[in-house]
Amino acid sequence: MGQTKGKLVTRRAVGLKGIEVYGHVGFFPEERKMGRLFRLDIHVEYTVSEVGDAPPIDYREIADMVNQTFAQEGILIEHIAQALAEAILERWAPVEKVHIAVHKVHPPVGILAESAYAYVEMERS
Repeated sequence: MGQTKGKLVTRRAVGLKGIEVYGHVGFFPEERKMGRLFRLDIHVEYTVSEVGDAPPIDYREIADMVNQTFAQEGILIEHIAQALAEAILERWAPVEKVHIAVHKVHPPVGILAESAYAYVEMERS
């Protein structure tokens, strides 16, 4: 049996699915004033060379980032998704790619819709 040469690399992913948060986000001022429920799915891909006891990416910190972002009034869900993706990439060096979907639950679009959403995929170059 041959020996493995070189350094082993492990690709991993963590995430939070179906995060529910109330926020004052919307294009129209009345949407921002009233607020509504949002759902987020966050998927974070990263690489490590050693498997340690502590996780290199702490999804509790990701949850804190979501709460901090929605504590502020925002204009578009696209901006929310972009800001969160950038914050995650900035916070953890091993992160290679982030996928974020921000769903505005039951959006005011004139028909019954489960959600309107914005999706962002961001990766290191």
